[in-house]
Amino acid sequence: MSKKYTPEFSRIVNTEEQVSKKEKIILEASAQERAALAKRFELVSIDSLTAELTIIAASNGEVTVRGPMHAQIVQSCVTTLEPVPEMVEDEVKVLFSPHVSEEDMPSNPDDLEDLSEDELMALLDQPEPLVDGKIDVGEVVSQFLAVAMNPYPRKDGAELPEAALIEEEADEERPNPFAKLAGLKEQLEKKK
Repeated sequence: MSKKYTPEFSRIVNTEEQVSKKEKIILEASAQERAALAKRFELVSIDSLTAELTIIAASNGEVTVRGPMHAQIVQSCVTTLEPVPEMVEDEVKVLFSPHVSEEDMPSNPDDLEDLSEDELMALLDQPEPLVDGKIDVGEVVSQFLAVAMNPYPRKDGAELPEAALIEEEADEERPNPFAKLAGLKEQLEKKK
């Protein structure tokens, strides 16, 4: 029996109950939600996470969610593991459609392996499924945060430790075994 996943920062908007065609909402993650998201994204901390979103419903049932997202996060430096603060700002923009089903979407990363670049780009342009008129805008903001933050944070002035540099230099000094094979092949061809 599988457990249903509950996002750490969940804010469900029921677009079918939306009074106007255009509504603004302001989201702010609580300390508990930020701590859970930091754990999910393997961050030192998320000190703030806010978004000011506009939800626009079209007459064909499609819904656009857009607006600025701001976060203050702390990650570990990839070189020294020291804390690296970062201000993350991004523009959320997602189209949801009731005409797209979840079955049309890849459910697992392995499903993407055999797709061409054109097919992958078409998937990126495809609207997200709108199921029962509900959108978890908190999870949308969380996903935009994950994509927008620096994947390789580095503290100013951070350098590789001496041991790593010595190992790197040793790799450069080692003879290439394929170069020896190439030389052997040349010698054999000359004997013919």
